[in-house]
Amino acid sequence: MADVATFDFIFESGDDLDRQQLRQGDLLRRTQALSTALGEAHAYYAEAPDYSHFMVLTQSCDLVRRSGKECKSRYITICAVRPLALAVKREFEQQFTKPLPGCPVPVGDREKSALARQFLERVVNNTVDGIFFIPRGAAESVDDHLCAFLPLSVAMRVGHYDTCLSAKVGQVKDIFAAKIGALASNLYSRIGTPDLHEQNSRKAVEAFMDGFFKELGYRSVVWLSPFERAELEAQIAVALAESGQEQLSEQEAKSIIGTLPKEADAIAERAVTVLIERGLLENDPTVKKKAKNFLVNDRDYNRLTKR
Repeated sequence: MADVATFDFIFESGDDLDRQQLRQGDLLRRTQALSTALGEAHAYYAEAPDYSHFMVLTQSCDLVRRSGKECKSRYITICAVRPLALAVKREFEQQFTKPLPGCPVPVGDREKSALARQFLERVVNNTVDGIFFIPRGAAESVDDHLCAFLPLSVAMRVGHYDTCLSAKVGQVKDIFAAKIGALASNLYSRIGTPDLHEQNSRKAVEAFMDGFFKELGYRSVVWLSPFERAELEAQIAVALAESGQEQLSEQEAKSIIGTLPKEADAIAERAVTVLIERGLLENDPTVKKKAKNFLVNDRDYNRLTKR
């Protein structure tokens, strides 16, 4: 297998597109003709700047034209396709990150970082309800990662069949068309589609996912423990009060974040300080440093402070 991850197991190659029929899972580019057709009843879908493409949700069997006649379906249901970054940003803000006043850097709960990572992995493997991942390069017009928002669907009259067909730029393989149908219909049955790691080498998948995490914002989030977040909040408050600003610059915020103590270190520091203040330890920098090191390197201490 190549060391560059590919998604050619999801979409057909350009040469294999069926140019005579619409199919479930077809990717449509928002052409002027398609915008005009949509504008008759769905003006927002025709004009929304981030609705660059649409995906066909109607079952393939209902879209087949037989003997020159119209297809069986009276309507063609399509859903909006938007930048994947929008879906990820919304999910992160709802589930994994929480704004910190005065801090321009996204901050998340460290205990949720694994869940955020798993969410992105599920996106890639199309196991997130309500969306279908469309990787960059799925069609010539797809320059960035996109996703179909399955609940954002509208119906077009079958008289617009040719308009939709002329806008077709991509076509999913049959097994993924079935998966789209299952997702769109909220079926309980699961469609076993192949995952990225089943089609690519481990090295290629790791390289792709590393770039994917960076591009979709996972790497830009600062994942902190509750203690570290409280420390950051306190230090930002002091910095804002001293500077008179309402918000720190990204560089200033990252500088503070880089100096945040670990909870175990802070507890050890405070414990040694209390012992010195009570006269139980000599007030000497060398003694203080040794005492702190004894604590932070003690196995039972670390076990207790991780609870």
